[in-house]
Amino acid sequence: MKNDEKAGGFFLGVLVGGFIAGVTALLLAPTSGKKLRRKISDKAEDFYEDAHEYIETGKDKAEGLYRDGKKKVSSIVEDAKKIVKSQ
Repeated sequence: MKNDEKAGGFFLGVLVGGFIAGVTALLLAPTSGKKLRRKISDKAEDFYEDAHEYIETGKDKAEGLYRDGKKKVSSIVEDAKKIVKSQ
């Protein structure tokens, strides 16, 4: 579980770092104001799409873990009931 959390944090850092680097590069590049605003808008849209995809992947993973945990708990409860009844 800790490795998954570390990997998730790493990828989030890569996303944010990439966005910041892209905006910084755009701001430092010699372009007109209109082109610069367009490029920043495009980069922000790309970042939003990447972040949305990252969030959806996280939701799917969390839902899967929840379902697996619920099944395991149900199984443990059933086993405990059987043990109690047999005594």
